[in-house]
Amino acid sequence: MKKAVLFFLLMGSVCCAWGQRASDLLQQAKVTPDPRVQILLLSNAIERAPRMVNAYHYRGDAYRTLKEYRSAVADYSRAIQLRPKDPFRYYARGLAYTDMHRYSSAIADFSQAITLKPSYTDFYLARARAYAADKKYTQAVSDYQRYTAKRPKKKSGLLGEMIPVYAEAYRYNEADALIEQALQRGDDSAEIYYWQGRVRAGQNRLDEAVSSYSKAMNRRPDWAAPYRYRAGVFKNMGELEASLEDYTSLLALQPDPLFYNRRGIVNEELKNFKAAESDYSQAIELNPKWAIPYTNRGFVRMHLKNWSAAQKDLEQSIRLDGATPTPYINLAGVNWLWKKDRKQAYKNLDKAVQRNFKDFESLYNEEQKGWMFKGLNQTSQFRSLLYR
Repeated sequence: MKKAVLFFLLMGSVCCAWGQRASDLLQQAKVTPDPRVQILLLSNAIERAPRMVNAYHYRGDAYRTLKEYRSAVADYSRAIQLRPKDPFRYYARGLAYTDMHRYSSAIADFSQAITLKPSYTDFYLARARAYAADKKYTQAVSDYQRYTAKRPKKKSGLLGEMIPVYAEAYRYNEADALIEQALQRGDDSAEIYYWQGRVRAGQNRLDEAVSSYSKAMNRRPDWAAPYRYRAGVFKNMGELEASLEDYTSLLALQPDPLFYNRRGIVNEELKNFKAAESDYSQAIELNPKWAIPYTNRGFVRMHLKNWSAAQKDLEQSIRLDGATPTPYINLAGVNWLWKKDRKQAYKNLDKAVQRNFKDFESLYNEEQKGWMFKGLNQTSQFRSLLYR
């Protein structure tokens, strides 16, 4: 029934359009609520007046409403060809590019609009949002500042989107001030406390960061992000059991290979080597092309004296990413501990050095990697290989 009604509406519009002037069709399209009807009317207008800029622009708007972004961009581009000095044509196309996640193109268009009309503040806000979406946070902060300097009354309505940008740009003190403004205005959301936690952690106020993340969790227990970052803060504080608990809660919400790998690292530091091996295995199962968990699993298998499996893991890590020095160091340890093979141990140490391994002192410290080279690291050949 709805399709039939739409068909008659469309046909009625086409019939009414027949014989009308292009300007009349444009005015009719402006007051027509249905974008599909607008497109028909504007297409008729363009057929009658192929250089009517506003017909292309408004048809682009209609296509954008329907999320037909390629068609929208094509129409805005034609409008720009016809009127290259009009900043609002670039602005419209920039918005369409933003919808398409083509942020570099959007930024270029907003920048051109600003060049043509630098006093129009909305251009800065649009470019700030495109920069933020493109993770160019420093540039986004600059544009937010330009916008809010000219329209200070709008600042309070933008706090929710500005705070993450300032935090990601490491502008912690300014982000902190924005958060305080939001709290004073009554924002008691999980999101505000989560970002407060991110800022507190960036300021090395770790106890306060834990408190903020906990508030976020209390308000949204099923949100993974606060668990992720509180786990990291606990680890930095040396609270490994608390970190482990948070990673376990996080994995229940978001079983991601990154988080299995991170929980494996915590288990490794707790010397829970079997649990760490299991975590790294889960990470590998979820992402078998990722080299790091193979390196890490190979290392804990060395602690478990499962030499053959450790060697296979380290060799696989090297196949996936041969530019990283760590698996060569660990493989040299396997060569020495398992087979007392000096030649292969030195060969892999040399490959690690060639790949810019610099932490030589760790190879003498038994609390770090020195346990792998006990005896070997007292030889002059070992030292000369590292410090040549």
